[in-house]
Amino acid sequence: MRFPRLNLGADLFRQWTVGIRFELNADHWPNVQWDAVLDRAITIYEAVFQEGDKCFIVSGHEFEFEHIGGGPSKLPEFRNSIFALSRKKSLGIHGIAARQRVVTYRDRSTTVVTTYRWAAKEPRSIGYPYILRAIMYNDFPPKQPRIGNRVYFVNQSRNIILHMYDDRGIDVIAPQVDNLRLLYEAHKALVLDHARSSIDKLFATAE
Repeated sequence: MRFPRLNLGADLFRQWTVGIRFELNADHWPNVQWDAVLDRAITIYEAVFQEGDKCFIVSGHEFEFEHIGGGPSKLPEFRNSIFALSRKKSLGIHGIAARQRVVTYRDRSTTVVTTYRWAAKEPRSIGYPYILRAIMYNDFPPKQPRIGNRVYFVNQSRNIILHMYDDRGIDVIAPQVDNLRLLYEAHKALVLDHARSSIDKLFATAE
């Protein structure tokens, strides 16, 4: 993958120069059209991930602590992850996942440690509609299913990362504009209006 110095944080679109932000939820709370939001999310996912693509699914969870007494000696395990949900619902991603903990922020009083877990999966074989629904409901208890961590889908074959950040939208980034051109042309109607000018300019100047 060619994403040097990329931090898998919540806002991929603003971190990276080549990307598209798609709007999922035009009718904001309390008038959310849940079925329409999910249909849009599935449409974008299926446009990014084709049969036979090599894919990683990555979860990221932040733990913040203050520098009191040197901080905790051991970080607590996070149990409300996409991998835990898969064990309950047979989503096809409950196999062995690698794990890495990274200090993603530090100042004089606070440190943020992010735990990343990932596993290689065939993107069309996992229960992605259920996963996208769980992300969509994340800020709306008591709706279910819900998960408590960020989820990234990494397409190794096409050098694309997809991140649905909540019910409002999806970020898709790539090293080069050509990696995303077909996606942009097919679904430009779903581009977030507030970002449309810069995104249209990106694809126009790269032609």
